[in-house]
Amino acid sequence: MTKCEKCGFPLPEDAEYCPNCGAPVRKRVMLVKAPLIPLEKILQAGILGAFISVMITSLIPFRNGLYFVPSFLSSILVIFLFRTRRLEEAVFVAFAVYLFADAILSGIMLGTLYIENIPLSEAYRGYELSILDVVAYLFNPVSAIIAAYIGNKITQGAKEGMEEERIGYEIKEEEEHGGIIYFQRDSRSHKI
Repeated sequence: MTKCEKCGFPLPEDAEYCPNCGAPVRKRVMLVKAPLIPLEKILQAGILGAFISVMITSLIPFRNGLYFVPSFLSSILVIFLFRTRRLEEAVFVAFAVYLFADAILSGIMLGTLYIENIPLSEAYRGYELSILDVVAYLFNPVSAIIAAYIGNKITQGAKEGMEEERIGYEIKEEEEHGGIIYFQRDSRSHKI
């Protein structure tokens, strides 16, 4: 049971004013976090983003220098399309996109080599691993988190732009002999 901040009198649950001294009661607001996107939505976003990433990779003629860029771009797009509410959701979606895109691209590459009966050692004959290759693949998870952050910021910016104008009210408090009188004033029209 809550007590009046002014006189300490025990207050009923729905009290707006203290029955003992008449002081207004401040309501405590409990914040509840919105639930995360369901797992099936994260999987759908991951698969859609992976296919977009594979399409970007297949449409660009120079494949060797792309590394994480297709997954990065498709992660941002999918996070925006699925309107993730929180950064945690955006991170889950981005990692799902990266995971599925890598799995699909590896499956296509290895499947093609298997069907054409080309040994892996022969497929990469003449290819020398560079420090850029190593750094790019080490940067892959970091780029997923960066994509999640950027996608989340774009989504939040779009949500703020789409919100309607809210009507603000100003509460004016005056004490008179008969008690406390409250006035509501519409902040747009400035009428009392």
